[in-house]
Amino acid sequence: MVQMWLVLAHLLFFLIGQVQGSVSNVFAVTGTRAVLRCPYISVAPMVLAVWNISAKNGTACLLAYRADTNETKSVNCSERMTWESRPDYGPSLQIHPVKLADEGTYMCEVVNSDGSFYETYALTVLVPPEVTLTYESSEIALCRASAGKPAALISWVPMNGHSIENKVHHPNGTVTTVSRMYWNNSTTINMSCLISHPTMNRTLSIDLSPKSPIFQYVMIVAFSCVAVGVLGGVILYWALKYRASQLSGSAHVPTVVNKTRNDIRLQSRTQKINTVYSSIVSDGIYENYRVQNTYKHH
Repeated sequence: MVQMWLVLAHLLFFLIGQVQGSVSNVFAVTGTRAVLRCPYISVAPMVLAVWNISAKNGTACLLAYRADTNETKSVNCSERMTWESRPDYGPSLQIHPVKLADEGTYMCEVVNSDGSFYETYALTVLVPPEVTLTYESSEIALCRASAGKPAALISWVPMNGHSIENKVHHPNGTVTTVSRMYWNNSTTINMSCLISHPTMNRTLSIDLSPKSPIFQYVMIVAFSCVAVGVLGGVILYWALKYRASQLSGSAHVPTVVNKTRNDIRLQSRTQKINTVYSSIVSDGIYENYRVQNTYKHH
């Protein structure tokens, strides 16, 4: 059954190749939804609709509909390629999401009792680039538009230096554009990179003076020196404090007189206490006594 479909489809497109004229160029962006319209302007009922797809990478697929049996066939087609709606109502092709591999030639044929109607499209897939703006050195800014299709265009504002641009072509057809700006005006504080592409227009800006690499390196070194100085000061303080405590602990402790409520206690080495007269107040009663010459040890 599949062979019959293929034979019929190839026969149709052989006839198309004998009479077809111009090819319509269409564009689609990766990740989006694309719809290719198949011509169907006759009021007569449709008999057959066929899409024959030949991708640039060498793959081919066939999507067909037979009205008399209400059958649809898909031969070697991706699940992303389907009818936009019911093929008997409108045999348009839908691709969602679009990928770079979908680029190629799309031919449609509609047959009814009035004859054949056909259309051929050349589908070009556009790929938005990944864009960045960075420092490469203290006097070089680097603007990059990676893996775009087609290649992105890069310009600079202001143009107070000179730029060098390189392009790298990848096997899948995408291109990376790299532009280096060498600025020569030290008073410029802001520079912008303008990226132009069929899928987008972007402007990226970079601050040259306060955030330049040299300034950053100087600030890092300065902060590191301050941190080391503070840490060294703290260590020295605690070291001196510890040494002072050791010295004070080994020093001679002088005689200390401790007074309590009811007596006087002397703490010292062996000493002679002379005879004195003392009065001690205890519970409101005065008691006089004579202290003899003694020796007292603690």
